[in-house]
Amino acid sequence: MFHTRDIVTAIEIGTSKINVLVGEAGPDGRVNVVGRGSAPSAGSVVKGEIEDMDLAFEQLGNAIADAESASDGLLNSTKVVVVAVTGCRMEAFQGIGSVVVRNDEHKVTNKERIEAHENARVLHLATGREIINSSESYFTIDERRIRNPLNHTASKLEAYVHVVHADAARLENFRSIVRDSGFEEAAIEVAFSPLADDFGILSDEEREHGVLLVDLGAGTTEFVVEYNSGVQASGVLQIGFDHVCNDLSLGLDLHIDVCRKLIEEKTLQRAMQERREYMEFPSSTGRGRKIPLPSFEVIIDARLREIFEIIRSMAAAQGALGSLDAGGVLTGGGALFERTAPIFREVFDMSCRIGQPFEAGGALTGLDTPRCSTIWGALKIAGYYNELNAGQSGRGMVGSLIDVVDGVLNKTRMGWQNFKGALRG
Repeated sequence: MFHTRDIVTAIEIGTSKINVLVGEAGPDGRVNVVGRGSAPSAGSVVKGEIEDMDLAFEQLGNAIADAESASDGLLNSTKVVVVAVTGCRMEAFQGIGSVVVRNDEHKVTNKERIEAHENARVLHLATGREIINSSESYFTIDERRIRNPLNHTASKLEAYVHVVHADAARLENFRSIVRDSGFEEAAIEVAFSPLADDFGILSDEEREHGVLLVDLGAGTTEFVVEYNSGVQASGVLQIGFDHVCNDLSLGLDLHIDVCRKLIEEKTLQRAMQERREYMEFPSSTGRGRKIPLPSFEVIIDARLREIFEIIRSMAAAQGALGSLDAGGVLTGGGALFERTAPIFREVFDMSCRIGQPFEAGGALTGLDTPRCSTIWGALKIAGYYNELNAGQSGRGMVGSLIDVVDGVLNKTRMGWQNFKGALRG
């Protein structure tokens, strides 16, 4: 166990479920899980957006109560809360910032790197937009592309930065509902959900060689592309696995709740694995209704193929499909469905694996499922956040999550000391 008890918390307010994870942060951003809780969203969240603030507040309170009990009250000592978000009209752009290297040795230092990064983020966003995460994709030195510019001799440095921004008012809905749930004294920040997935389940080798991560949730699907340990593209589709259930309901004339149970309880998957010819359902006439299993497969495959084809188009439009030697990583609840990975391989013509949390230590386990990727990644962000800001004064307990996200993504290529030096006030 760690010698100090710096408590951090992650919260995911999703379309189907609200999750809370409590951890004890230690050296180098490591986190031990000490408590967790969850509650159904109960219709309060639609496609990643809070639709009913009162109901969402109530359900979040239930999840927090579970986590508080599981953590023996440690949740009440939370210093940092990171909220994973996916709706809020998320958008991204690739900013380019340049700086002339003017020091006596003409060598690139953190000063030039940070200045180039800040210049890349300068964009006249529409009123009501807010930048939440930014991460360096790559650099050029005198028009030569390079991964780590530090200590290179150069006359000019350019930083290519992937910037995520969102609707400020909708982001504030997430912050306020968390703040009002008992975290008035904690620092509350938001993180783009696929970046949280990135921290939670990708390996350094995957980030280095190029990987496409796709999170299939109930109401939305998100993706992020990394290459050379830098984010190259990201995006959100307002289509999730709940749309698969809706398609089955409409196409086969079944109640939507029946279709959800078929997916959630893995009844349909077992039928596919057993290669049954049909599935039988009761009808109002008292006679059983038989539906051929291929009818389910055709509908599901069509929707999954559509989702992946849209992602392929979005990533291609951002020029991010050229170098993906590590293949794909599928996560979220939709990744557990039997047909998801095969359809991905067909659409992208590449290998893929199912991603779930690793190195999730602590007294509480059970996080080894794709459903926990986002919440675990958000907790890791909170842990780094806590470590990087330990001992700082005059700026509050934390600075900006933008800096932390950028720092974590660049830690492996810049080294720990440079990583900490990248924090900007």
